[in-house]
Amino acid sequence: MTMPLPSFVKRVLCACLVLLPLAAASVEEADLKTQALDLYSDIKATEEAAFQDTRSVALYFGNREPDLIVRAIQVTVDGREVARYTYSDLEIESIRNGGIHLLADLRLPIGRYAIGVKATAMSVEGGPHAERLYPYIEETFALERNTQWELALVHDAWFKWQNKAAIKVQERGIKNSVSDSLRLKAMYFNAERHQAFEALADALAVLKGGGRADQFSPSLTQALNRSAYEFGLVDIPATLKPVLHNDQARQSPQISPVYSQYNAGVELLKRGEWAQGVQTLMALSAGEYVEYDELLLRDKINLALGFHFLKQGDSELSAKYFRLVRRLSPYANKALVGLGWALLSPRQNRVPAPVDALGAAAPSTAYLWSGSEDEIAWARRHTPFRRAWAVASGGKAEDLQAALVPWMELMNRDPLDPAVQEGLLILPYAMSHWAGQAQRADSYYALATSRLAEALQRLNSASADVQRGGLRNAIDLADQRESSGWNIWLSTIYDSKDGYLDLLLEGSAFYRALQDYRQIARIYHVLSGYKDSAVVAANNGALGGKLSDLLPRLALSVARSAEIIDRIALAELSRHRKRTETYLAEANFALARNHENARRSLTSVVWDGEERQ
Repeated sequence: MTMPLPSFVKRVLCACLVLLPLAAASVEEADLKTQALDLYSDIKATEEAAFQDTRSVALYFGNREPDLIVRAIQVTVDGREVARYTYSDLEIESIRNGGIHLLADLRLPIGRYAIGVKATAMSVEGGPHAERLYPYIEETFALERNTQWELALVHDAWFKWQNKAAIKVQERGIKNSVSDSLRLKAMYFNAERHQAFEALADALAVLKGGGRADQFSPSLTQALNRSAYEFGLVDIPATLKPVLHNDQARQSPQISPVYSQYNAGVELLKRGEWAQGVQTLMALSAGEYVEYDELLLRDKINLALGFHFLKQGDSELSAKYFRLVRRLSPYANKALVGLGWALLSPRQNRVPAPVDALGAAAPSTAYLWSGSEDEIAWARRHTPFRRAWAVASGGKAEDLQAALVPWMELMNRDPLDPAVQEGLLILPYAMSHWAGQAQRADSYYALATSRLAEALQRLNSASADVQRGGLRNAIDLADQRESSGWNIWLSTIYDSKDGYLDLLLEGSAFYRALQDYRQIARIYHVLSGYKDSAVVAANNGALGGKLSDLLPRLALSVARSAEIIDRIALAELSRHRKRTETYLAEANFALARNHENARRSLTSVVWDGEERQ
């Protein structure tokens, strides 16, 4: 997404950026973003006025068909591809709500052109394997003036009867007029897909050009207020205030009631109000969810309930909620660890903790894993096997065999995951308490040392990669791909970062720093594209002077944000490396201890034989 930084920025980064106070930097960055927004709106207004005297065509895509959605679209002019885009679910919903997408803005001489449009459409209710429709059109148009073309889907009665769809191209007149409804709809589309900088700059340009606040629909106004909050717009320009009214831009958007109730339930548990807290979480666990984020939250709720009932000594309820965590969820590994301990809970002396009695109860079971990464091995170190060489028998042996099933699943999962690292030690530990399985316990301890050593090497390589700038370069390269609305940049980074990004994204500090970096880098990238623009050079060079002054400051801000990302990433990787070293040392100690006991036993046999002779 960003262009390479000037070499002087890198030198400044190494020399003095780390000395800047974080709070001061954030205030300066907020002011810088406001200035960038003001400049970009002026550039857009000047650009629009300049293009009135040229021949250009803006290609928009919109869809008003209620029963079809378009997943992808391709546009050619005289056989040459000028636009190709794949729409995300978020963008599809935005278009269905009235937004339109500016696919391309072409500069073409006067003449006749053949425009071809191909689309991939499907039913609104269709799943991943639903039948696709492939509408296509190729028409010849005469371009004689600055204009706009809107591409739209057609699925009327005739096409429905044939189970087909078509594309129509409509000319919408002179582009970039202040009252242009297409421009406002495109502004809404950008705001809804979280391109806050572009949406706000366009709104500011419209208002500066004479547009009125009453031209902005309530849905557009609401979307722009969300954009202002995402953008971190502290000082709202006076021109924007009629649209960003009542300081809504400074307020956090309303979160889903599901999250509010979850936070309330967790807070009740923290205050010791067990009955109310558990009832709240259990009600949320039983809810029906469709959104991906809410499904993740349900997994987290079930995990929390599993560990709560585990601590209460109710292994049956605990196992029930651990099993509700989806196997492909980020919380699955922790759930497998907890499920094993639930199945290994004592058959005797179990203290049931019904929901109506939890108000007086408190976590008391001494050997149960808390779920916290800092206490991840606490359960294993306080299990029912109080003596190092105790052997399970009877019902406890059956419990142990049942517990091994979920723990075995952890063995081949990513060893960077703290829950997997715990599982690597749980399994041989459990084997050592199972009659006749001492040799298998040794082999699993050996496997644990091998996989933990591998994880340690990967963490060392990850730290080296961050120090070389590899993480930020991967983020930049992934963000430069603008042919798809899907947020696939994370997947692109995963390909080259060997999975260590998972560890970093678990921390809220890194996530916030990443968002800040991507936003300021986006601003730098957009404005730096105008350095050699004739539009900026015009107007007696006023815009060029502002741009020349702003770009080095933006580059400095990008470098500052990059330094923060690297610093947080290295600190997180160091923390994970220390934990991994601890696990590796523990596995090596257990292996050495087992070998030493075997050696002593063998020595005793040898000496006993010599004495008999």
